[in-house]
Amino acid sequence: MRIIIVEDEIKIREGMGKLIESLTDHIVLGEASDGEEGLDLVLRFKPDLVITDIRMPKMDGLEMIRRLYEQKIPVHAVILSGYSEFGYAKKAIQYGVDDYLLKPLAVDDVQDMLEKIEEKIKKEQLTKGSPEVHLRNLIFGEEQEEEKQYDILEKVCGLAEQAQYILFAGYIGSAPASYREQAEKALEELREKYREIKWYAFYMENLQEFYILACAEWGFERISDLEKSFYNRLIFHWQDKEERPIWTRQAFQSLRDLKKTAQNLNDLIFCSLIWNQKGWLTREDVKAYHPAPFLPPAEIYTRIRNAVCQGNPEKEKEGAEEFLRYMKDGHFDADDIRRAFVKNYYMIGDTLEDIDRALFEHLKSANLIRNIEAAVTWHELENAYRDVIQLITSTRVKREDISNYVIKKAINYIREHYQEGLTQEEVSRVLEITPEYLSTLFNREMGITFSSFLKQFRMSHAKRLLKGTDMKIYEIAKATGYNDPKYFQRVFKEETGVSPGEYRQMN
Repeated sequence: MRIIIVEDEIKIREGMGKLIESLTDHIVLGEASDGEEGLDLVLRFKPDLVITDIRMPKMDGLEMIRRLYEQKIPVHAVILSGYSEFGYAKKAIQYGVDDYLLKPLAVDDVQDMLEKIEEKIKKEQLTKGSPEVHLRNLIFGEEQEEEKQYDILEKVCGLAEQAQYILFAGYIGSAPASYREQAEKALEELREKYREIKWYAFYMENLQEFYILACAEWGFERISDLEKSFYNRLIFHWQDKEERPIWTRQAFQSLRDLKKTAQNLNDLIFCSLIWNQKGWLTREDVKAYHPAPFLPPAEIYTRIRNAVCQGNPEKEKEGAEEFLRYMKDGHFDADDIRRAFVKNYYMIGDTLEDIDRALFEHLKSANLIRNIEAAVTWHELENAYRDVIQLITSTRVKREDISNYVIKKAINYIREHYQEGLTQEEVSRVLEITPEYLSTLFNREMGITFSSFLKQFRMSHAKRLLKGTDMKIYEIAKATGYNDPKYFQRVFKEETGVSPGEYRQMN
């Protein structure tokens, strides 16, 4: 399942995300700290399940679920609640909430809930949905459901057990950002042009892959015309570019070969790291590639490590370029190439952890290893590795860079958002670092805590408004990020020794 977690307590939010991904095969697409962010994530990613707390700032979980319900967004929902909120949580049933979990959360309860929702989704998929949905379920579903999905494709969707089939599979993560929109438009035009051919297409957001199944009756020759038109519209104009999609296809005659065909094409796409030809990616291309035995570039690793230890950006860049040339020209197996890049990343990280903890934390927070591990093409892998080198070398130009850079970004964000219910967790998420690391930097660079700085910043602005405007006290409270005027007055008096009204009279 694809899951969104909405919870304002960062420890619960991150803890649940790590729990789900460590104990299951489900994917946590994103996390949000309030209902507004959660609503945006759900509308953007269309997850299978949203897990949400009830009481949160800006928009609570129940309001978020109500809006999803009214907009008829097809998503399963689970409520997190305390015992005192149980009656409130029950009201969510009218908005189609599937289940609730009581805090504090237990691992077994979370696993049981996920299993129930997953089973519910499977049953829905077997009885509802478009042909595209059932096609996706067959290709990416579990083996024990395979026969049921074939029956649905035959009996409900009208696909013949024997026919002329061709399955197209394309990876577009390495193409320009505009390619998906252009591809979807081209696919619609092809569907209109070849009306005699049954045509089903779907896109896997998390994999950045298209799958298109075309089916024609026996003796129908236009299936080859479709293949040519497909090539001209979706491949030809991009084949000479460094940023280009990867497309492959395979013809077959029995519907029961569909899942195996999809697996074959997916395996081919995974081999595109070592493929640098034009046009269709074929099995013949992959078979013609004979990898050389991989020899770890120990001397290059050593030079990069020494450059990192010395804090020498130029040497780091030279070592990185040498590593890239070695890997690109070595004619190695795709798995060996991926493992070498991952090893290189962790070697750099381990070295920084020993000699420059701040830079190590910055590298880790950037989570660039995810891009390296997810790279499908050489272009993506090379860019992901260059991002690592760019981060550590640009940061090393000035030794005070990390602290100053992060603090400046934090202060700029506070300046732009201090009127909102700003928290340390929100700022750290925007900066892509942990709240603990942000707190450490503030103490070290500013000499005060994050919360003290935010409070002083708001009080400074409140003083300017009290002296320079006729705004009422409650208006100034709201303008400086305090929804409760009484609380604002108490904080102001603690900071200045006088109430806001007394301060205005004095000035």
